[in-house]
Amino acid sequence: MDIIDFNEIKNKARDKDIDKFEQYIYGLYYSLAQGQITMKDLYSNLNEYMKENNISQEKLINIQKEIMKRYGFNFEDIENQMKSMGIDTQNFNMNMDYEALRKTMSFKEKYKDKIQEKVFIVYEINNIKIYITGNEVILRGEGKVNLQNNKISEFLCSYKKLLGDETLKVSIFENVQEYDY
Repeated sequence: MDIIDFNEIKNKARDKDIDKFEQYIYGLYYSLAQGQITMKDLYSNLNEYMKENNISQEKLINIQKEIMKRYGFNFEDIENQMKSMGIDTQNFNMNMDYEALRKTMSFKEKYKDKIQEKVFIVYEINNIKIYITGNEVILRGEGKVNLQNNKISEFLCSYKKLLGDETLKVSIFENVQEYDY
């Protein structure tokens, strides 16, 4: 005897749900692009839509996944992009926290002209952390950074060769202090 999971049935994304949501969200994004609504309005309207159409967050996620599939996107790729924006996808994934997303988007919107997102390689030698992105290198130490250190020089030479002897822009942060804020 099979057990019927009514939650699974209730949260299944049907074609009519997907089509209706797709039209609705396009309308919202058009209004956003025209400056008629803000990001906050978009999320408020989305929450209202969910209430009016009795859509749980899990069902909304399923609808969004199906829409992404229609356009050739993979949800795992989107998840990786969210991670790169600093969004905790472990807690966010199937139990989307729209308030956290709204705050993140609001922060990025407020400071968009001055924020640069970068991916760093981090390596540590003798309590000196080395952060690398492209040809930019940051040496960060709690004390004095000894540029005569053979391990640091060897690491920088190896990385420079990796870049085809491109000039490295090295910044040094010495006597760095940390505190909890």
